[in-house]
Amino acid sequence: MPRRRRRASLRRPHRQAVWALYEAYEALRIERGVHDFNDVLSLALVEARRNTAQHRYAAVIVDEVQDLTLVGVRLLHALVGDAPNGLLLVGDSQQAVYPGGFRLFDASIDIRGDRGQVLRTNYRNSKEILGTALAVVAEDPFEDIDGLRTPGRRDVDLTYHDGNVIRVSKPTPAEHDQALLEALRDLPPGAHPDTAVLCPSMRAIGHYQRLLERVDISICLLEHYDGRPVDAVKLGSYRRAKGLELERVYLPEHDAALANGSRTPANAEASETECERNELSRSQFFVAMTRARDVLWLGSVNRQPEGR
Repeated sequence: MPRRRRRASLRRPHRQAVWALYEAYEALRIERGVHDFNDVLSLALVEARRNTAQHRYAAVIVDEVQDLTLVGVRLLHALVGDAPNGLLLVGDSQQAVYPGGFRLFDASIDIRGDRGQVLRTNYRNSKEILGTALAVVAEDPFEDIDGLRTPGRRDVDLTYHDGNVIRVSKPTPAEHDQALLEALRDLPPGAHPDTAVLCPSMRAIGHYQRLLERVDISICLLEHYDGRPVDAVKLGSYRRAKGLELERVYLPEHDAALANGSRTPANAEASETECERNELSRSQFFVAMTRARDVLWLGSVNRQPEGR
């Protein structure tokens, strides 16, 4: 059987199972008379479109638009219609941290001509930090919100050149964690508010919360962070860090995050869902890395195979 046809046959049962699960979910939701998040957006869109003769807003401005749903973008459009300069959307699909995706054309938003601009200047990261981050997603071409297919490694103009990438590899998790603690203890006075420890999972966040609190390093969980200055190291997930800019970012056991988003070997079969999940993991890791301005600390555990 040709490889392409075989892959299609492997995906079909999976898609059928997903669709059956969705139908069962919808039936149960309707039976109980409840709404989920998608319903809330859909109902709001219906309401916004009810009277389009007079829009309530002169303009709508949205950042991080790549992580909205198609219904969410249609809702924003409905608030202002096609008014001149009514809708300003800023986004980068390479920094998407949630599954999904859309094109503005699908939301009936036309940005042909000079209505869309590509911003190519990076004002945060140094060449070393950005280059290290781009290497993670270099083989992941993506379709940006304007529908343009873009290579993973893009040409970017830089304005900052003094950042450093520090790689620390230890043979055991205990030694790795000790290296992290020493790095945090060595920070100069007043450095904590612009420092973050970012993790790929809630389990890892819990581990490092206990570790830092045990040695009296003040922390502020990103899920509770409201944007105001706080004299504490920020601690949270890669996704929660989206939109932040920090002088120092520490990514403990980052190799585990990369392993979760590893590419399938060329001679191996992988479902479309698995490939999308791995690409999303790399995108989330890319976002975490590019939060750093001065220091990007990458910790890893070089576990030796058993029997050695």
